[in-house]
Amino acid sequence: MSPNTGRNEHPEKRKAFGAGYELWVGLAIGFYVVFAVTELITDLVHSEIRLPLQFESDAVSTLDFPEATAALSGLTQFTVSTGDIAAGALVLVIIAKIAVILTFLGAAIAIVPVIRAIAAGTPFTTRSIKALSALEWIVTIGFVLYFATMVLGSNWVSAEIGIANGVGPGVTTMQAFLVLGVVGGAELLRRCFRSGRVAQEELEGLV
Repeated sequence: MSPNTGRNEHPEKRKAFGAGYELWVGLAIGFYVVFAVTELITDLVHSEIRLPLQFESDAVSTLDFPEATAALSGLTQFTVSTGDIAAGALVLVIIAKIAVILTFLGAAIAIVPVIRAIAAGTPFTTRSIKALSALEWIVTIGFVLYFATMVLGSNWVSAEIGIANGVGPGVTTMQAFLVLGVVGGAELLRRCFRSGRVAQEELEGLV
């Protein structure tokens, strides 16, 4: 076996390894997007819309069953007929749902160059650093839009159906911290990659 042949085998293995990781990311995002889009279209076909509401009062969350009485509490998925709410409230909720879908799609596309670079053994590339920066902006803008429209939309819906005093918007503090964690993690990784890039350039200069 010639030296050149030995060197050529390594990149092929790395490329296949990278394609495998990209496939898993694509499948995960693909399943979520298909599920979310199907749910949204199904709801609209049946003239209803699902949205999360934070139930805070037993006055509007009590459920009467044949054998017992129960109450809803915390964040609950709520389904309401589109004919019972204003068109503006429906538009806001739909925008919130679409914002989440597009955010996941954009984040998946942005993270692909990072996965490829890591799988190839050369993570500290300019493209990876820019991709992480793009990921931060996509997640931040997408979820700010989601939070704003979902808060306005869910408050409007609860007012339209007369339960505004017993429920809160379907956005929780935990969700906000989760988004901040993703953005903060991406920024930490970006800074590590940038430092690694500088150290790599210095090492190459010495060699």
